Parts: sequence; structure tokens; C-alpha cells
Amino acid sequence: MSQRPEVGVIADSPLQRHVLQGVLTAYGLSVNVICEPGMFEHQPEERIKKVDCWLVDIDDEKQEAPVLECLFELGDAPILFGLGKAPAKHEESYISWERRLFAKLEEHLGRLEVLDSEESIMALSTEEAPRAQDSLTRRMAARSAKPAREVWILAASLGGPAAVKEFLDNLPANLDIGFLYAQHVDPHFSKVLTQVLSRHSELELHPLENGNQISAGEVLMVPVDRAVSFGSMGAMVSEVPWKGPYGPSIDQLLANALDHFGNRCHAIVFSGMGNDGAMSAPRMKRAGCEIWTQSPDSCANSSMPQSICDLDCSSFSGTPTELAAALVERCKQNGTLVDQDETDAPHNLTQPKGV
Repeated sequence: MSQRPEVGVIADSPLQRHVLQGVLTAYGLSVNVICEPGMFEHQPEERIKKVDCWLVDIDDEKQEAPVLECLFELGDAPILFGLGKAPAKHEESYISWERRLFAKLEEHLGRLEVLDSEESIMALSTEEAPRAQDSLTRRMAARSAKPAREVWILAASLGGPAAVKEFLDNLPANLDIGFLYAQHVDPHFSKVLTQVLSRHSELELHPLENGNQISAGEVLMVPVDRAVSFGSMGAMVSEVPWKGPYGPSIDQLLANALDHFGNRCHAIVFSGMGNDGAMSAPRMKRAGCEIWTQSPDSCANSSMPQSICDLDCSSFSGTPTELAAALVERCKQNGTLVDQDETDAPHNLTQPKGV
């Protein structure tokens, strides 16, 4: 990873300093200076000189003016102020506040989200042999492909490929559900990621294309650079990019899936930087959808799943292996774990909700 930006925080509220430090650290930024206004002049000069951007949150104008004057005299480091107090993390407005903060930071510092490298993705491809039944299982799945009864969206960013691979490697092929995998990744690495994830999985992995139906036992890789929605003819891949700075937009994907599939779509949020997905999570929860999360202590970066937990939208949390086991158990209980030779197709998942 290249040198990350260093940030300075000056705020008169201890709570605001605490929140800002936590959020900045979660994005891998170094908080080089953090203090109340009266202590700024006592900060080591060598630390102050390293700051690439200042965040200033001071309510008292008499304290704010001299601090800003000093910062303007220091040099070219941008100064951001007037961002407003952070709402409580369990409030939906917190997600919007955090995104405004990082939008402002990225205007001056460039892209802040860190993505998995091609080398780290390739490292997931081990030399161990695939399971003996894999090829037969895949052929059976291909012959008996049918519309899935449920769709589960797998959402991830930094650390996601390793977590999702562990999850998929622990799933059997005879699930009457299909998956959409939305991973923040460099679009040039999408093909490599598909190959690596399919190496030991019993599920079929394919890039999602226009008109695709969501079949049982299949994982469709959501495009990074083109927005996706759903209709009676299957997936609709747009020529326009996703809304927002990153692709795929997990929030937009969740909203589009919910609009079409209703409470037959669910989500699992894996390791990732930022809070993509948290904006749509409360709406999904209110609609009766399941939202699960990778346990934060098992993540390479816990920001994405933690943001779902903070909103009290996660109904189950576990390691990737535990998530796979829980999903299989859920399928046993609701009848979406089926025999390979079963021929009775469930209702068509590509039908709009309410049909």
C-alpha cells in the first residue's frame, strides 16, 4: 500500500474527536494530530508539518478564529470545517454524515478506499486439488439449472475476496437459491477474481450479463463499471456507471433488487472499507429481508459490516464459514436445500414481487 494521507483534527468536543478518529482510522488514514483548540500550539512541529488535511470543528468562534489563522499560515494543507456534529452511529443520518465527510476529503486527497490487489487475489488460488465430486456436481447443476427461489447478495470491499471465497467453498451445490456478488475491485481484476473464486467452489460462477436469470446454485459477478437493475426479462445491465464514487454501488444494487424481488432477496455484508450498503439496509430490514454480516473481528477491514451492525440491521453475524453453515441450516428449514435430481421448479424469481 502506498503512503496514506495524514490528517489533523482540532475539535472542542471530546466526543467529536473520538468519532472522527475512529472513522478516519477505519479508512486507513493516519490521525497525526488530534487535540482541542487550546492545545494546538503545544503540538509537536514535526507532526503538524506532516498533516495533509485539517478537520476543524469548533463551536466557539473566539477559539476558532486564531486556530484557522495559524493553519492558514502553515502552508497549503486544505482545511475542512463546518461539517457538522456526527449523529449517533445507530441513526440512519450518520451514514449520510460520514459520506459527506469522505466526499470532502476525497476532493482534496484523492480516492481513499483501498482495494484488493491482483497479487492478493491470485494468492487465494492454492495448489490443493478440487474436491472429487466438483466436476460431476457442476455438470448436474448445469443440467438442472432453474430459477432460484431466493437471491442472496454478497457485498464486499477490502478483504472481501478471501472472505467470500471461504464462504462459497463451504456451500453445497444443491441450494435452491442464487447469488449476486458485488465486490469493490479494480475492473481489470474481475475475470481473475471469478477464476480464483470458482476454483474450489461447487457453485457455478459467471459474470452477470444482460438478460441473465438468477438460477439456483449460481453466483453471478456484478459488473464493476455498469449499473444493474432487474425486470421480467432478467437482469438489465446499463451502459451507464453506478451512482456514487465506487462500483459496484452496493446501496444501488440492494435498492434495485428490493424493488423487484421484495423480501425474496437478502444480503450478506462481508469485509470492506467504508459503509456502502448501509444506506439501503434499514429499508431492506423493514421489508422483511435478512441481512447478515461477517463478524467484525474476522474482517480484514470491519467498516462495512460494522456500519450495518451499528444500525441494528444485522440479524446474524459470524465468520465466513459460520455464515455458510447458517445459510445451509436456513435452507434445510425453509425447503431451499434440495436433491440434485429434483425437477419441480419453484416460482420464478424473476417475477416482480407480489406475483
